[in-house]
Amino acid sequence: MTRPPAGPRPSPRGRVRLGLWGATSSGKTTLMAAMQLAAIQHKPREPGGRHVRWTITSADRATGSALERLRSTLVQDHRFPPATLANTPLRLIFEGRVLRPGSSPARPRPERTPPIDFTLDFLDVSGALYYRGGGSGGSEISTLDGGSGSGSGGGGGGGGVEDDGLRFDDDETSAPTPARRPPDRGAAQHEELVDHLVRCDGIVLLFDPIRERDRADGDNYAYFDAMINRVLEKVRTAGRSRGGLLPHHLAVCVTKFDDPRVLGVALDGRLNTLANGSGPPRIESDVAHRYFDQLCNRSTGASHLRDAIGGFFDPSRVRFYATSSIGLFVGPDGRFNPVDYSNIVMTGGVPRIRGRVAPMNVLEPVVGLVTRINGERR
Repeated sequence: MTRPPAGPRPSPRGRVRLGLWGATSSGKTTLMAAMQLAAIQHKPREPGGRHVRWTITSADRATGSALERLRSTLVQDHRFPPATLANTPLRLIFEGRVLRPGSSPARPRPERTPPIDFTLDFLDVSGALYYRGGGSGGSEISTLDGGSGSGSGGGGGGGGVEDDGLRFDDDETSAPTPARRPPDRGAAQHEELVDHLVRCDGIVLLFDPIRERDRADGDNYAYFDAMINRVLEKVRTAGRSRGGLLPHHLAVCVTKFDDPRVLGVALDGRLNTLANGSGPPRIESDVAHRYFDQLCNRSTGASHLRDAIGGFFDPSRVRFYATSSIGLFVGPDGRFNPVDYSNIVMTGGVPRIRGRVAPMNVLEPVVGLVTRINGERR
């Protein structure tokens, strides 16, 4: 008798399937819109150092058209994409070329290292499908004041922490309400999402700190709990669990790190240290992990989420990232201003992107997941 595999059914060679998991308004759609921009802007950690030059292209016409519309909304219209209502499969081709130290865009010097190429399958869905089954069409969703996956700091100031009442992407009140979706359609989409997550090699989990802060109970855990048990049930039934745990690799992205209500608290008043270098600052993963723990210590809902992550996933397969899909505002002098870094302004009561879209830690979670997944396949 053949023993079943220890993990999810493997994706075809060179293909990696990732799940994009998050509550309503956590910024799933914005993150996908920013992915190619993040690849184009990717630079070595040290000027002139060894790095990977990434190229991301669409694997099919439907993906290309969808992402082109999303990028246009971000970059040309300076607005956030509308909420996702229908399940949208996206397939991206990633091509990475390792460049030697001293390479420049004009004169790239490739290493002899083999290229890093893979095809990535995503399923972009409404956050409503993650909430208490989603089959009701999302009528149980409560939208709240908050931001996109990029941030929700308002007014152009970087230091204020007052609630500004902004509503950004994935906000079900800014699009046709999911409550009007036929129940059978919602149930079918929910089942498609469960099956997709079961087959995934890795998961990108978007944790919305503004949502957690602004709700007395927080509901990031509600969105997680409603889906995770269904996924584990199907994985176990198929005999593919890993020591009773899910076999997936997990990247926890703490979103909206351009929001003063997030970045200011996460750095605990150390914003001035980010102004020492030129260009947008880097926020390391330990900052995201520490801030996540701070929220968990103050919020019952977040603490349940932390416990669930530890209870369903192998801790050695979990990584944390401080993510912003639009990045921090940097003035004409190219320097970070610790009192004026919000990349959001309000125009006629509508949130708009203030400056250049410069994604922060959008590419890194995906590449990190794929690197670890492919490392196990060898």
